[in-house]
Amino acid sequence: MDVNTLKRIDISQLPQSLQLLIDCIGVEQAYRLTCLFGGCPKYIPKHAERTRLAQLIPADTLKALIQRFAGAAVEIPKPDHFFRQLRNQQIQEESDLGLSRTELAKKYGLSLRQIGNIRRLEA
Repeated sequence: MDVNTLKRIDISQLPQSLQLLIDCIGVEQAYRLTCLFGGCPKYIPKHAERTRLAQLIPADTLKALIQRFAGAAVEIPKPDHFFRQLRNQQIQEESDLGLSRTELAKKYGLSLRQIGNIRRLEA
């Protein structure tokens, strides 16, 4: 997912655990972590050289994680939260363009009720 797409994310609508990660390392790196380790706890060591994370994420990101979470296992949320929010924004935009609930439900593989709920929430 590119940076411009991530800028569309409303951080306040994400789960608290994801908001904490974003506050610590930024939305781009938080998204990267969710893609790498989403749904699993990840131990954050006290020293950067004691983890494979050093090979997977930028040094400044690892440093920030260590400063905030050293010695703890952090539950990394799944990236679904990002995808769902962007999908819902797209549904709202297409709804504003005149697509019916039925068309949107077929396009996104959702029920009419789910489309209605999304349209109400985003309005």
